Amino acid sequence: MTVTDTLSAAAMPVTTDALVRVEGLRKLFPLNGGFLRQPDSFIYAVDDLSFTIPRGESLALVGESGSGKTTTGKLLVRLLDPSAGHIHMNVDGDPMDVTTLQGSQTKRFRRQVQMIFQDPYESLNPRRTIFDTVAEPLAVQGIGNVLDRQERVAEMLALVGLTPPSSYLFRFPHELSGGQRQRIAIARALIIEPAFVVADEPTSMLDVSIRTGIMKLMQDLADRLGVTYLYITHDLAVARYMSQRIAVMYLGKIVEMGDTEEVLHNPQHPYTQALLSAVPIPDPRQRRDPIPLKGSVSKPVDPAPRCRFYDRCPLAAKVCEINDHPPLEGKGAGHKVACYVVRSPRETAQAV
Repeated sequence: MTVTDTLSAAAMPVTTDALVRVEGLRKLFPLNGGFLRQPDSFIYAVDDLSFTIPRGESLALVGESGSGKTTTGKLLVRLLDPSAGHIHMNVDGDPMDVTTLQGSQTKRFRRQVQMIFQDPYESLNPRRTIFDTVAEPLAVQGIGNVLDRQERVAEMLALVGLTPPSSYLFRFPHELSGGQRQRIAIARALIIEPAFVVADEPTSMLDVSIRTGIMKLMQDLADRLGVTYLYITHDLAVARYMSQRIAVMYLGKIVEMGDTEEVLHNPQHPYTQALLSAVPIPDPRQRRDPIPLKGSVSKPVDPAPRCRFYDRCPLAAKVCEINDHPPLEGKGAGHKVACYVVRSPRETAQAV
């Protein structure tokens, strides 16, 4: 099946079944220990995450640096093994638990799941031509011969806007701009027609003038090729443009999740409200008062069981200190928040 055939097949209606289902996902990195000593201190990079991504939709993972976004993405594509939890993927009607894959199962999994990395200067091998780079997934999966692969690579280069493809096939990464390199990285990820792609801030290291073009390209390819994204970003504007749903992370935990417009227009968790208050308004006549937070981001080393945001939260109360980190609970309109203080409209009405 060629890329052109895939474009024709993409007109099929999008189903709403869950492509990715994450349950209790955790990743701890030991800080000490050794050959004869068990570690007793850990970095809690990802701690008890649970969420689903419906087929054909995109979820944006938003948060500050160090919140665990990239680690989550690497866990989903099995570049890292989880410390606990499960990652279920329903590809071609055949559900699989990614955390238990071995041998040929892993190779089959790689056919359906790919990742676009943040740095286009580091993610491409400087000694390999563009053809070798983009064709490598085809070679690993044993798809086609050399001529077939050259034809498919040329089709994909044209699809990502590098035309004419013949002028790029045998060039090296140092001969390309940052935006062109990221287009190569996108082509490499999509050449084997995966169902799910983790995009780790693919525009953050590019010039502002070309970011919109890359985002528009990724949206277009998602629609035409039927790709589902986990889009990792620290930019709320990018998250709004690229995704139907949004999850806000803080110190390894998801603190708020829901439909993108609902979360951005009605943020309920204090951390989400603080993030939105820091977004500049393009109209100089309007003003948004920033929401101050106490201190700075805490280190995720052996954190206390209480709410991870407690030390910085302007709404912190005794209930937040004496209880474990709050679970994600529905607050209406598909909106989930991990906070003991925030109430749903129904809870507020009952209290009145």
